[in-house]
Amino acid sequence: MRHAAPQRGNLGSAMVALTAARLASVVAQFLAGVVAARLLDPAALGVSGVGLTLGWAIAIVANGGLNISAVYFLGRRPGEQRAVVGAVLGLTLGALVVGAVLTAGAGVVVGPLVVGRQVPLLIGAAAVIALATVGYEVVGALLLGLHRRGAYVFADVARSAATFGCTVLILAVVSRTAEGYVLATGLGIAVPALVALVVLRRATGSIRPRFDREFSRDAMRLGLAGQLGNVLTFLNLRLDLLLVPALLRLDLAGVYFVATRVAEVVGQPSTAASSMLFPHVSAQTDPRDTATTERTSRITLLTTLAAVVVLAAVAPLVLGLFFGPTYRRGTTALLLLLASMLPLALARILAADLKGRGRPGLVSVGTGVGAILTVAADLALIPLLGIEGAALASVIAYAGTAGVLLGCYRQVTGARLLALMPRPSDVGDVVRLVRGRLRRSGGAPDSTPSPDGAASAGSADGSGPGSTAGSTPEREPAYTPRHAARATPGPTSDAVPHEMPPVDVAEEARRSGAHRDPV
Repeated sequence: MRHAAPQRGNLGSAMVALTAARLASVVAQFLAGVVAARLLDPAALGVSGVGLTLGWAIAIVANGGLNISAVYFLGRRPGEQRAVVGAVLGLTLGALVVGAVLTAGAGVVVGPLVVGRQVPLLIGAAAVIALATVGYEVVGALLLGLHRRGAYVFADVARSAATFGCTVLILAVVSRTAEGYVLATGLGIAVPALVALVVLRRATGSIRPRFDREFSRDAMRLGLAGQLGNVLTFLNLRLDLLLVPALLRLDLAGVYFVATRVAEVVGQPSTAASSMLFPHVSAQTDPRDTATTERTSRITLLTTLAAVVVLAAVAPLVLGLFFGPTYRRGTTALLLLLASMLPLALARILAADLKGRGRPGLVSVGTGVGAILTVAADLALIPLLGIEGAALASVIAYAGTAGVLLGCYRQVTGARLLALMPRPSDVGDVVRLVRGRLRRSGGAPDSTPSPDGAASAGSADGSGPGSTAGSTPEREPAYTPRHAARATPGPTSDAVPHEMPPVDVAEEARRSGAHRDPV
């Protein structure tokens, strides 16, 4: 089986499709937030923010980097897809147990410390979010690793509909409380996770979990190195949602929670682009190729800038008209949060590229700097400036993270950093990408790379005949650890010893002929 190079046209089309799906998801979450803001008072909404943040925090810790390992090893071991999928699902069962235990333990501390009382129902709802998120992220990563991009986009759309539907149903009928809102969000994630699992079963022929000691060792070494960066990124993004209610009032926490959810609208192009870029870079046959990353960065920054300008112009109207006059108090904070989306977008693209090159440890360095800046700036600025101080701290932290990752990217690739910045001709690129995606949506045939590198007609998710993620052979070899693996074409990693098993790095470099960059 020949290891085919990714095709840029398909990647661009998939980014447009996923961006549209993410925007649909944000619209659904926005409407769900409007419903919650109208049915709950600001203090209850602030408590909801605590529950949501706790659930997401537990999920990202319990995940253990399984989503990173899933994408990476599926890209590097195309002949062992079923074995890799089964081994990842086996590790996922362990992650779910860890998530449940961590949520119960954290709930004992978070309730009295942040909310001022024990909140067992809120912690239970947060556990639903944590477990559903772990499942959704891992199964989604497996779909991406199998190049089932269309299925991944569909799952994202399903999450949008499920989140809004569950929010309306539970808040209007079952429980008009903070706990009800958090539970509705968790159920909205669980539904698409199950849908994605069904699609995964059809793609691979089996979703039976299995335990493989060699794979578990390799996956955890890579995943944990990268997941540390994800945990630190989460601190950059969400720590303020815990510190604002702890340092200020719960009603101000509710106002700030709404501002952060609105600002997330303009972050969707970068999340979509980074989701698609990671598996693309991971499967590249030339370890020094940066053309796709540069083009993705320029288009993403341009799209994010346009969204920031538009939303900033209507920010007071959006907060007052949709959420109510009380939430106009968050206008200045929202404008600062919108400004922070630009360095955050660049940081996401650079992190996806470095992870795809097998350098997750460098991402952890960058996000670690950002986390330190987040804690220091939040503690200094929130008591002084209120929710505006929390938003300003986000600008400082994201800019610091992006600056460090720019240096890491330059060190690893030797590429020109200015090539990452938008230029006038990129406007035409954006228009062409959108038009191309609309033509495909209208029924025009699309082509995806088949396992042997030839293009064949099929859907963008690779489900057509001869596609990468098509039918799996009746019998696949079990996972083979790298130090005992047969040779596979093309370089696989330029990782340094503290980021990947040293024996693996040496073997990969010997087989590919690639030379590692000194660090």
